[in-house]
Amino acid sequence: MDSEEQLAGLSPNVWMRQWDSVYELFGRDAFFTSVVGTVVFTSAVFWLINIFFIVLDVTGKPAVLLRYKVQPDKNRPVSSDSLLRAIRVALFNQTVVGGPFVLCLYKALVWRGCGFEPSSLPSYQRALMEMVVFVAVEEIGFYYFHRLLHHPALYKEIHKLHHEWTAPVGVVAIYAHPIEHVLANLVPAVAGPLLMGAHVAMLWLWLGIVIVTTVIHHSGYHFPFMSSPEFHDFHHLKFNNCYGVLGLLDRLHGTDQLFRASASYHRHKVLFSLYPASKLVPDRCQAGKTF
Repeated sequence: MDSEEQLAGLSPNVWMRQWDSVYELFGRDAFFTSVVGTVVFTSAVFWLINIFFIVLDVTGKPAVLLRYKVQPDKNRPVSSDSLLRAIRVALFNQTVVGGPFVLCLYKALVWRGCGFEPSSLPSYQRALMEMVVFVAVEEIGFYYFHRLLHHPALYKEIHKLHHEWTAPVGVVAIYAHPIEHVLANLVPAVAGPLLMGAHVAMLWLWLGIVIVTTVIHHSGYHFPFMSSPEFHDFHHLKFNNCYGVLGLLDRLHGTDQLFRASASYHRHKVLFSLYPASKLVPDRCQAGKTF
């Protein structure tokens, strides 16, 4: 064990013991772990975080959190009919679309030689390197698939469904046409782990991060100490800007110019105080000014 890991208390044995417990839970069966385990894990993460946002959007309580809404005049409260429709579509995508996709993913994991056993877990250094690749691959895949879906030939029949929500809520993260859900949500998320031949534990860790981040970016709330949703919320508001996740390819292709000229651009940061971003940077402020 490296001295750095000793100092951090990150013994490889801890990493292995934790995954061994999970693997034991699923009968030490690679198929059962990869298929059932992945569906259960991703669904649990998605709905646990969304229960919080659904309660907040429906009841408006605790009221103190409403000050963090990105579009304060929208979804107060959220329409019950619209929310129920979004929930039905999300459940359809998770089960009818996601189920077969995960079956195919298992075949791809086996073909790629991905690990399942605790003994084949990567080192912490390797895990960190893989995460960097996952982020880069998802940014590339999501940006170009997403931008393609805005082409007039595809937008009306496929992507328009997702853009029914100009002020999104958390569950809208997967409120999408099945083709979009596969091309823009699922494929970019799993492409990195497949490319790297990653262990299934790394796949789960990465998918958990992707799900939490995506839900937050659709939540409509810019909470302190959490990832900023301003970038993607602006995309739902204006449609033709901010196609990516990190914004790197938007900057490269110039698809963030409207965003950069807005107050939302200056709000797009992690808040390290309890003061709302909308108060720190009022709507009347424009890019080029000092805040």
